[in-house]
Amino acid sequence: MLVGIVGWTLAACGSPTTASLPHPVQACSLMTRSEAASIFAVADSYRPQGNASDSRQSYCSYPGSTQGTWVLTDVTWSPAELATFHKAHDGRHPATAGTLPSGESVPAPTFVHVVVDGGPAYYVAHQPLPMPGSTDHPSFLTAARNGYLVSISAQGLTEAQTEQILSTMLRKL
Repeated sequence: MLVGIVGWTLAACGSPTTASLPHPVQACSLMTRSEAASIFAVADSYRPQGNASDSRQSYCSYPGSTQGTWVLTDVTWSPAELATFHKAHDGRHPATAGTLPSGESVPAPTFVHVVVDGGPAYYVAHQPLPMPGSTDHPSFLTAARNGYLVSISAQGLTEAQTEQILSTMLRKL
C-alpha cells in the first residue's frame, strides 16, 4: 500500500511531541455510502473495508462500481506524522528524489497547494510509484485538521471528486 509507505516515510522523518493525541478515528466512519454515492459510482454491494494498523492510524478502502475505481484513506493522529506533514509543506524543506533497494529511482512528488473545506491541502495527480503489481499511478490528496492527518489515494476519480471526498471527511473531524 503506497499510502502506508508514504505514511511510514513521513513518520520516520518527523519528531514526536508531547502534545496529547486526539481520539482514535476509524477511517471508514468518515464517509457513508450515500456520501460516497453522491461523489462517485459505488456498487450495490458497497462495503468499505478498513482496519486500524496500530494505535495511531486507521485505513479504509472505498470501492467504486467501475473496474479500477477506488479510494484508499489513511487517517493518523501521530504527532510525528503531523509534524512531518507540516515540515514537508512549509516551503523550506524541498522534496528530493529517492532510490529503492532495487536501485530504481523514484522521482520527488510535485504537490499542488489546493484549498479544501477552507483549509490547505496538497494534491499530486500521479504518485511517484505505481501501485504494487500494476502500472497505475493513483492521485494523492492530503490535509491536516484538528490533530488528524487525512491522506487519500484515489484511482479513476477526478481531482474535484477527490477534493469532495476529502471535504466530506474533514468535516467529521
